[in-house]
Amino acid sequence: MKKNATSQEVAKLAGVSQSAVSRGFTKGASISSRTKLRVIEAAKKLGYKPQSYSASTSNLDEGGLVGVILPYITNRYYPEVLIELHEALRHSGYRVLLITTDDGEELDDNLIQPNLKEKLIAIVSATKPTDAFVENCLNKQIQLIAFNRNWKIPTLSSVTCDHRYGGEAASEHFINNGHTKIGIIEGPKGSFVSNERCKGFKNHIKNSKKIKLFSERGNFTYEGGFESTKKLLKNDITAVFCADDIMAFGCLDYIKQHTKLSVPKHIEIIGYDDISTANWHSYNLTTVRQPIQKMSKLITQIIDDNLKDPEFEPINYLLQGKFVYRKTTR
Repeated sequence: MKKNATSQEVAKLAGVSQSAVSRGFTKGASISSRTKLRVIEAAKKLGYKPQSYSASTSNLDEGGLVGVILPYITNRYYPEVLIELHEALRHSGYRVLLITTDDGEELDDNLIQPNLKEKLIAIVSATKPTDAFVENCLNKQIQLIAFNRNWKIPTLSSVTCDHRYGGEAASEHFINNGHTKIGIIEGPKGSFVSNERCKGFKNHIKNSKKIKLFSERGNFTYEGGFESTKKLLKNDITAVFCADDIMAFGCLDYIKQHTKLSVPKHIEIIGYDDISTANWHSYNLTTVRQPIQKMSKLITQIIDDNLKDPEFEPINYLLQGKFVYRKTTR
């Protein structure tokens, strides 16, 4: 008895991904007419009979599965990113496979089970991929998109906030308010977003020779912000820029609990991200808002465009954040 052809065999003959085969036989799925024709011709040659699915099926071979890879999932920023990404992708008919990584971990094939990776049409990652992983995705025709980072890899699209602009905006505020001793609390060493934000801040500060800058590393944690503030205050600083809101919360709580300084009268604090907690009455944090809803919609648009156009070229979006004034600055 002749064995039925598989979707993997059809994908190989057509020169497409396995998920493209699924989309080729799924009514209403996003696929270019050229790719669909290649799938149908290959299926006819092999005698492939697609399995039928009900609308309620949860089988991963249905297609439309997007991998979302995020670090620091315990950081309040990333759950809020995930909510927006999931909503944008769901609205366009995609499903999400969430994968989390440890601090400093690179994205490689060990993070995704082979049987799951074969079902992916795209991967959205805030974790830097290895060269081998990028090449493997290219071979399997899985689109790889950098979220809130741009590693300048030619085959990757990216959607990122202009982190340097945010750092520059914070430093401009402190300069305009006449601060001469300023503290900065940085994220983990090697962090793309921390490096970009702090570069923007430091480079802008260099324009003013009267300012002394004191730096500590808070590693994107509340405890890091708390302890860094303890060290920075020994230098009689009157302003602090934190590379994310979580460290700014630690900074504010140390000042409230262990000093007689009044915020913002004696010391000004600026964070970054504008997570929902930043607007709580106990913090009322001045910060730089990232447009994560718009970023999530652009991610979805990039996936749509890539599926519809076989000649799609990687694209890089750089979005400007918004400086949000609250009660930790004057």
